[in-house]
Amino acid sequence: MLVAAQKTFKRWVIGGILLSFMGSQPAHAEDIKKLAEEVQNPVSDLVRVGFANGTLFGAGANNHLLNTFNLQASTTRKFRDWALLNRLNIPIPYLPATAFENKTGSLAGLGDIEYTGFFARDESKRRFKLIGGIGPTFLLNTATDDRLGSGKWSVGPTLAVVSIPDPWVVGAVIRNLWSFAGDNQRLKVNLFLIEPFVNFNFSNGWYLTSTPPITANWEAEDKRNRWTVPIGGGFGKVMFRGEKRPVNLKLQGFYFLEKPDRAPDWTLQVQFQILFPDSYQENWALKIE
Repeated sequence: MLVAAQKTFKRWVIGGILLSFMGSQPAHAEDIKKLAEEVQNPVSDLVRVGFANGTLFGAGANNHLLNTFNLQASTTRKFRDWALLNRLNIPIPYLPATAFENKTGSLAGLGDIEYTGFFARDESKRRFKLIGGIGPTFLLNTATDDRLGSGKWSVGPTLAVVSIPDPWVVGAVIRNLWSFAGDNQRLKVNLFLIEPFVNFNFSNGWYLTSTPPITANWEAEDKRNRWTVPIGGGFGKVMFRGEKRPVNLKLQGFYFLEKPDRAPDWTLQVQFQILFPDSYQENWALKIE
C-alpha cells in the first residue's frame, strides 16, 4: 500500500509540474527576472511556501533508494532597515525495507525539523554589491523514529553572502551545528555545511542553477567518512499563471565525488514553491478592488 501511495504521489508531482508549465502566462520580462533573482537569494524578504523532494540512489550494500520529502516555508518580519527572515524545513524521510538488516518493512515518518532565522539589512543599504545575513539555525529532536533523526537538539550560527551581478546570482550559505541536549546514547552532532550557489538567469524566467551542499561530519570515527561532496546542477523556471500567484520550479541532479561508506551515489532533487512577492500582492489587491 505504501509503494502504491508513493507511485501516486510521484505521478501527482510530475502532473502538477507539467500543468504549471502548460498553464503559465507571459508577464513583463523584467518582473520575471527580478522575481527569479529574489527566489535564488537566501536572504531576500520574499515569502514562499512549497516543498523539495530529494531522491537518493545507490545507498548501502543493496544499492537501495532513499527519499526525503521536505515541506518548506519562508516568512519575513521587517524592523525599519532590518528584517528577520524565518526559514522552516520539515523533513519526511522514507527508508525501504532493504535499508535494515532484519528487512521487517519500510519506514517513513517525521524527521528533525530545521529552523533558521536570518537577520539581514535592507538590500539598498548594501556595500560592495554584496548582500549578507546571519543568524542561528536550530535542529529540533522531532523524529518519530530513532532511525529518522539524530536524537539530539542542535544549534549553530549560519552565514549567507550573496552577490547579484546581472544576470548572475552567486554566493554561499555556511554553518556549523553542535548538539547540546538529547539522547546520551546517540553520537554528538558536530556538522559543517557550505552550500555555494551559482545561478544564471534568462529574461523569460528560465535559469540554470547549481547548489551543491558540501558537508563535513567532524564526529566521524574514520576521516575518510567525514566529507560529502556533490557535483552537478540543473535548471528552473519562475512563472506567472494568469491571476494566480507566481510559482518557482527547479530540478537538479548531483553525483557524489566524496561520500561516507555506503552513502548514496547520486541524488535527484525537485522543488516547487508558491511565491508571495510584495509587488505582486499590490497588483493583485488593485485587481480585486
